Amino acid sequence: MTQAIDVVDVFDVFVVGAGASGLRIAGIVAKAGMSVAVCEARDRVGGRLLSVDPGVDLGATWFWQNERDVREVINEFGIEFFPQYADGNMMYQIPGSVQELDGNPLDQQAWRIVGGTQKIAIALAESLPSGTLQLSTKVTELKFDQGTDKGVTVITDRGVYMAKQVVLALPPATALANISFSPQLPADLTSIATNTPVWMGAVTKVVAIYDSPFWRKRGLAGSAMSHVGPLREIHDVSDVEGNFGALFGFSREGITEEAVTNQLAELFGPEAKAPRSVLIKDWSISQFTSPPRVDQLNDYQLFGSHALRESHLGGRLFFASTETSVDSPGHIQGAFSAARRTAQLIIEQSK
Repeated sequence: MTQAIDVVDVFDVFVVGAGASGLRIAGIVAKAGMSVAVCEARDRVGGRLLSVDPGVDLGATWFWQNERDVREVINEFGIEFFPQYADGNMMYQIPGSVQELDGNPLDQQAWRIVGGTQKIAIALAESLPSGTLQLSTKVTELKFDQGTDKGVTVITDRGVYMAKQVVLALPPATALANISFSPQLPADLTSIATNTPVWMGAVTKVVAIYDSPFWRKRGLAGSAMSHVGPLREIHDVSDVEGNFGALFGFSREGITEEAVTNQLAELFGPEAKAPRSVLIKDWSISQFTSPPRVDQLNDYQLFGSHALRESHLGGRLFFASTETSVDSPGHIQGAFSAARRTAQLIIEQSK
């Protein structure tokens, strides 16, 4: 005899993931009059938007002026932004040689958020109806009921919910690595989802923080390209007024603070050897961002796959992360574009 399941609550839409896409979807469908819940396994909102003191980003950093959905959101909430610092010369590193190049082609036309990009997620979260968002709650299973109502049973580690539609607003490969489905998803959809790369999923981001952006006095932009490493690409991410200096870089290698400061000193001089702090974020070991073996997911042609942009299981399941977008996949714009597309589908189906 099957034991009855106590359902905590019932919603029109249940969103898994409180990153940029999930929060934006929730806001749009709530304004359309639908009941919505957002469930987030982490104890914070933002997903790959992660800003830490003194206002630097360990996740996504930039947006661009042609990204209409990002501009719509920051204008809606009055979020302050400023241009990426680009004045001065760029450094170039090859084995045995460091060169200063004329100009800075690496940092052009990008923009940053004052205080960090996570402010976007926080503003979106605060705009949702009270009780919409539930943090530190992991979805473990989705059951697509075969009964008359054909709803979805959402099983979490803090209770069971019912919904008409479910949105997976996290990387498709990550969703399938953490959530079981009953019945199982179609084999072709499973193959595409599990093989779609996770943007930044195999990347370590490093930020070195200084009392001031001292490299600017030498006519340097704080940008560099390196064929040596461990950081392969470096940018100035000091605050808007230059009250502190910060250099950040990406790497797909194992990183130590000593290796980072040694490299920065080679590029920008001895002052770079002694930052007041070094922040290291390895996204590959973040369970709720990256699935196991994320470094082996390299087929970027799967970004924006048709199968990831349509609804499934009778219009009850949607994928909506930046990886599902054909518009700027990997960017914040990609997440918001996916949110707009998914919310429109949900609203249209509800009519």
